[in-house]
Amino acid sequence: MSTKERVTRNTHEFWIATCGIDTHARGSGNARNDTPWVAFTADRSALVCTVWEDQIAKVVDPIDNRARSFVMLGGKSIKWKGGAVKRGREAEAAINEALKSRVPVFGFRAVASGDDPANMTRHVKHINLDHVYALKPQFGRAADDPRVRLNLEKELRDRWRSPDVDALDAATLFELVDATGNVPGADWNPLLAPAAGADGAAELRANEQAARIVLPYLVEHIRRQTDGIIEPLTYSDVAKMLGRMKADGNAYAQGTGKVLGEVTRLVEAGTRDWPEDLRPPHITSIVVAKSGATAGLPSDGVKDYWPGFEALTPAEKRAKVRDEFDRILAYGDRWLQVLESVGLGSAATPAVPDSANGTDKRYGWGGGESEEHKQLRLDVLARPELFDLKNTLLAETEYPLLSGDRLDAFFRTQACWVGVEVKSIRSGDDDLERGIYQCVKYLAVMRAQAFIHEPAGSEIQVKAVLVVQKQLPDHLEELAINLEVKWMVLPPGHFAQAMQA
Repeated sequence: MSTKERVTRNTHEFWIATCGIDTHARGSGNARNDTPWVAFTADRSALVCTVWEDQIAKVVDPIDNRARSFVMLGGKSIKWKGGAVKRGREAEAAINEALKSRVPVFGFRAVASGDDPANMTRHVKHINLDHVYALKPQFGRAADDPRVRLNLEKELRDRWRSPDVDALDAATLFELVDATGNVPGADWNPLLAPAAGADGAAELRANEQAARIVLPYLVEHIRRQTDGIIEPLTYSDVAKMLGRMKADGNAYAQGTGKVLGEVTRLVEAGTRDWPEDLRPPHITSIVVAKSGATAGLPSDGVKDYWPGFEALTPAEKRAKVRDEFDRILAYGDRWLQVLESVGLGSAATPAVPDSANGTDKRYGWGGGESEEHKQLRLDVLARPELFDLKNTLLAETEYPLLSGDRLDAFFRTQACWVGVEVKSIRSGDDDLERGIYQCVKYLAVMRAQAFIHEPAGSEIQVKAVLVVQKQLPDHLEELAINLEVKWMVLPPGHFAQAMQA
């Protein structure tokens, strides 16, 4: 799918834009029963249909070697129950009326989410507004009936797959041809404008639709994180992803906070019936301000789910956000279930090249280790002389402490213990700050272990060192000095240069 194509993931917004039908008129809880399969435009000048992409039969006509596409609509099945029966009857009646009145029929290509094709109930992943066809009914004479001549019966049944295949028996056969004339929704861009005017209700609907685009984007971003940290997104990042751009090419971030508010409400609605301990953390907190006094923090909107957040000190706010980031990463694969709960399916697991063997390995949600971090950790481990150590008795990576923590590198001599935490060039200020406080903790734990478990523990010199690949900002240097944390800057390429020398 091209990034320039107009798509909507919100059927509610689609029916407003094309037919003026508000499927939330009785409330969003009734949307499933109130969402049509086909519907007339507000002026009844056209009939709009959604066509499942995987149910389109594509064949080559041997007479002229022309590629042709067909679909069946307006049938009924004994397998349907409840609302499906009602919508099926309405679709059949609408199609018959359109054909009788010679009203043009348009079909918009709909792509299903990750539902099993064998299920009768399907959810829309997205509807492509730039893949719309004129549906031309086929009433050919027996000798020229495309069902027979092109063997469409088998092709269409093979594509249907679900148990209600008997719906094809009474359905109308349509050929998909290029759409011409006044196509419903032709001027609507779901990424840039609400479907119906600029009033408050229309703005809300546009934000609801944008939220269904943003949520999978946030989940995918989380899944791509490594080293146990989240690289936050900014409001401009989200606006750019939505295509909200100024004439000068910069992102138009105004109003992004409202979209994120709808993301929160969308997640809450989808997981409302889940047990309390399984409900997700607040995923929108990974979108933060880019600059200013609140740089690195989410907007004031978080006070809706974090009462009292505005009263916290800047340090307390950072700690709160960092803790939420950890919870978001720990939630892991369950984020895919959240996407399913709101009818958005789930994205494919990204493959990450493993440089060790050239194959793909799969990790994410903060797990795994970046190549930069791994290389720095191993380079430091191979060079105890960096810490003025001689006659090293033990040099070990990922060394476990009794507190449950692991040191990136640990060295032991007869008289000295050195624990090392490394932060690669990928680490932002937030993770560098975390590293400083980790060193404070590791130093205390190592001192305690040496005192309790070593015969001459009180005489052993214990150090904790932070190794980074870029200069600490002034405020973090001041923090490290005040906490008496030692640090060392080894820029990328440092060890390669040392070997050449």
